[in-house]
Amino acid sequence: MTLSDPTAAPTPESPLIRVDIGEVKLATRVLEGGAGVLLFIHGSFDDHHTWLPLTRALAGTGHTMVVYDRRGHSASTDVAGQGTIHSDVDDAARLIEHLGLGRVHIVGHSYGAAVGVLLAAKHADLVSSLYLHEPPAFALLAGRPELDELREQTGVVARESVALLAAGRVEEGTAYFMEEMAFGAGSWNDLFDDQARATMVANADTWLDQSRDPERLAMDVTALNAFDGPVTFSVGSRTLPAFSASTAEILRLVPEASGVTIEGAGHGAPTSHPEELAAAIRHHLDST
Repeated sequence: MTLSDPTAAPTPESPLIRVDIGEVKLATRVLEGGAGVLLFIHGSFDDHHTWLPLTRALAGTGHTMVVYDRRGHSASTDVAGQGTIHSDVDDAARLIEHLGLGRVHIVGHSYGAAVGVLLAAKHADLVSSLYLHEPPAFALLAGRPELDELREQTGVVARESVALLAAGRVEEGTAYFMEEMAFGAGSWNDLFDDQARATMVANADTWLDQSRDPERLAMDVTALNAFDGPVTFSVGSRTLPAFSASTAEILRLVPEASGVTIEGAGHGAPTSHPEELAAAIRHHLDST
């Protein structure tokens, strides 16, 4: 598709289409802005709407922007059986190929950032660069005695979240996860509006399935040392300690990657600080 406005960005008014990639259909919004493509991959409990403030802030970069709901999220379809992170990776690759996007710049958030890492490792021919905000690489905290408490804390929160959701206490389990694992105390009521809370509750079952994925910790960041494109990892200056520590470990293991701090932001930078995140992404794109 070709749109007339080269400064356009995906908005709720952009056509939402389901792209049939074979096993599932992915709800997708596309606006063309010129050469180069940014593909945005959202995190857990979420959908493509989380990217709209950021895509508006990136309008005028001259890039086509593509946002979509991962399988099992919101308007996308799913299949029966245990999902895996590799299914999400293959979905992104098939979406790129189906839409004829060529090599794309991946912008990933949280679990979507982990998908981006594996996509670059498995389908390097489809990826020009990576900009990733706070992937949950908590497995990297293992083996570091000074980080043992942090790693144990993430495990406790994950197990309690699973228990609440599996018991049918969906809103309670979702709110607990958001406050204890991702965004901090008080965030459920103070940071999110009714629509955001409803989206997270609606996608809780997909996270529950994800939590049981035996491959969910398969993100080997050292594979990026063989990737030939620019890689940037960002972290919010006000994020929770587990994300700060795991991002620092990633940068230690991938020395050629760039590290960026988004001042004033936490884990939810794409929606809370879109202008600041957009400035960091522009700088990243300038390096490609």
